[in-house]
Amino acid sequence: MTGKNTGPDTLAFLPEGSELAALIRAFDWKGTPLGELQQWPEYLCAVVALMLRSAVPMTLQWGHEGWMIYNDAYRDIAGTRHPGLLGKSIANAWAEIADFRRGVVDRVLDGHTLSYRDEYFSLVHHDGPEDVWMDIDYSPVIDAAGVPAGVLAIVKDTTRRFRAEQRLLIAQEAGSVGTFELYPQSGRFEVS
Repeated sequence: MTGKNTGPDTLAFLPEGSELAALIRAFDWKGTPLGELQQWPEYLCAVVALMLRSAVPMTLQWGHEGWMIYNDAYRDIAGTRHPGLLGKSIANAWAEIADFRRGVVDRVLDGHTLSYRDEYFSLVHHDGPEDVWMDIDYSPVIDAAGVPAGVLAIVKDTTRRFRAEQRLLIAQEAGSVGTFELYPQSGRFEVS
């Protein structure tokens, strides 16, 4: 997989029926360091193909500028920024967390894998700023020479669960009540 994507149908990696695949086809990539879509290297095409076929929200930030590609499942997280996030750099996408994202991209392109659980962000998400919590796993995407060239992010919005846990904790503390859990298979019983 060292060559360019130069087969008879160079865009076969983009699945039919995917909104983001159609947007990727239509986007003018010549204005970015990724270059013309038909000239993308096979390793980039393979990662984009995997991402677009996933039901899990994913993004790809390419190069140190973090040029953004994402899948259909990420649209809910993008909110009203969709489809405008496609092809944007870190500096132009999610400006309110650009410093966080720039730090992540730099560390992952240095070869690190990063995981965040219930990471808090204040994002301009739908109608205005929103408090959100996310689980995000970042992994390097390796080029044909074995050098990290991009960052794959698997994203899960944990806001509802996080808030429910916080409300439960507040209610337990206010009411001086605990919780218990019974595990029938093992017979284990836990009490707070």
